[in-house]
Amino acid sequence: MVTEIKLGLCNPPEPIYLYVKNAELGGESYLWYHYDIDSEKTIPVTQRALTGYLSELRLTTKEFKGKDNLKLDIVVSADELYVIRTGVETNFAKSFLLAASLIQDFSKPLIIVANGGDENTVFVRFVG
Repeated sequence: MVTEIKLGLCNPPEPIYLYVKNAELGGESYLWYHYDIDSEKTIPVTQRALTGYLSELRLTTKEFKGKDNLKLDIVVSADELYVIRTGVETNFAKSFLLAASLIQDFSKPLIIVANGGDENTVFVRFVG
């Protein structure tokens, strides 16, 4: 269920950016992570699924190593606003778009599950 919106003055909600990576840190494997810009650290997220309402898909250009990279932003409304950011050419993005094309009713919450593949590959599937 989406958090109730309180009326009146407030600060706009800052989205939580999740990135996709099949990796390990300190013996713990993970498929999602946050990135703390201030400390330049990757913060693993141990949960494999995100439940919420798909509210937007958008393409974003981000510079990386002097080149523009096209990213798919998957915006999910849940207890917080989440943005899953992944490269448009990744297996995650392709499997997400394929799975999303089969969804009939986007008014119901989706459970987006990250599944690890070989090496750095991550796929997605929906539950429910």
